[in-house]
Amino acid sequence: MSMVLKKASLATVLALSVGTASVGAVSAATATAASTTQLASSAYFVNGTAVQLGTIAEKGKTLVSLRDLSSKLGVKVHVESGAILAKLNGHTVELKSGSGVLKVDGAEQKLDVAVKNVKGITYVELQAYVEALGASLYKDETGTIWIDAKLLANVDRIQWVDAQRYIASQETESGRADYLVEATTGKYRLLDIAADASDLVLSPNGDKAAYTNANGQVSVLDLTKISRPVVVSNDTNIKPELVWSADGKSIFFLQGDKGSVIAKLDPEINKITKILDDKVDYKANLEVSADGKTFTYTVTKPGSVVADGSKPVEADDVAIDMKGTEPQIYQFTVDPTVKENKAVQLTTSVDDKVFVHAAADASSVVYVSVSGDAAAKSALVQVGKDKKTAPLYNEQDVYQAEYSGGKWYLLTEGDGTNPFVYEVDPAAGSAKQLHTLSEDVSEIFVKEGAPLAVIRDGRVFLDQNGHWKPVSR
Repeated sequence: MSMVLKKASLATVLALSVGTASVGAVSAATATAASTTQLASSAYFVNGTAVQLGTIAEKGKTLVSLRDLSSKLGVKVHVESGAILAKLNGHTVELKSGSGVLKVDGAEQKLDVAVKNVKGITYVELQAYVEALGASLYKDETGTIWIDAKLLANVDRIQWVDAQRYIASQETESGRADYLVEATTGKYRLLDIAADASDLVLSPNGDKAAYTNANGQVSVLDLTKISRPVVVSNDTNIKPELVWSADGKSIFFLQGDKGSVIAKLDPEINKITKILDDKVDYKANLEVSADGKTFTYTVTKPGSVVADGSKPVEADDVAIDMKGTEPQIYQFTVDPTVKENKAVQLTTSVDDKVFVHAAADASSVVYVSVSGDAAAKSALVQVGKDKKTAPLYNEQDVYQAEYSGGKWYLLTEGDGTNPFVYEVDPAAGSAKQLHTLSEDVSEIFVKEGAPLAVIRDGRVFLDQNGHWKPVSR
């Protein structure tokens, strides 16, 4: 339906939508009540921007100036047959001054406080109006209220593309859906990616995303424009992990269902070159140095089946021996001058090793060490080429570790109820607490220059000058 009005200009509509002429004359009783109504100007965040909205408090409810909120939220408002019509997100809300109901897409919705007209301004219940428009309203712990026209729902995880954009992923019954989201406005668009795609792997500059499908094909999506993915390899070998080169021109990957081979793909000419094929299975956590010559990864040996030889075979009395199955960190450097060049094992400890990240020059590897002893704290540990380990942070139990801009950001146990975020600077040998988070925060997302993002109770929030801005619903 066209939003061009037949009988009134937009300026006229705005005047009518907040004036008594739009809804008929105000009765003497209404005028008397209006004269005692306390008007206020209250601070809100609308579509991420701090604004002042005219409000009224009545019967425990907040009524908001229809004109103020609609103009800030992007609502299309006009008058038709004496009623105010507000349109947003495909919804139409009809309201009249003095009425105790809203008509939402034709269905009546009861209000606790009737629509009011005070001094020529129309006021409506804030939460009821926002929700009727399909928008979202969130009140944080400080009492700050965030109102957004259209937020992406049911986001399971994000990854930063650059300081202004991130990719949000939803897991659905039919597969995964990925969206490119503007952090400031919350605007998003669906990326043209198959539902069976692997996790997206972003190039270092954030311009491209690579992924594989169920057939092993590799595709690349250009994020700088709206386009379809381009298949850059039709090779059907399973590729459990992809890693971009530092210059974004090559894609390294593990090959085979056991991740046995390290290989390199040149997307421009669809050429695959084997880097390491040492028949060692179960490689994972592949990292590539900036010069593309050193490869860091973990190897996890499978458990061995142990049977009691004194019992008959038909007894089927077997056990799995897990000794020696802890992941170990290896490095392999391409060097044609070395005969029988082999990978070097950097660790031998019996702890689990997660959040593994190698320095750009491959001089060291940092990981979170998780002990088999439940009473021991998980710690951030560094191992060098000399195979010596040293703790970088071991004050609190570490739940998650993210590396960005030369520093580590840790989600820790905090005070036992509320987790803390620590910043660890390996170069300075320092650690400092940045945030105390809500107890229902499950994950953090870090990118140099971007605000800290968290997943809290199934929603994504960004740190905006000390406030937690909701960017999903």
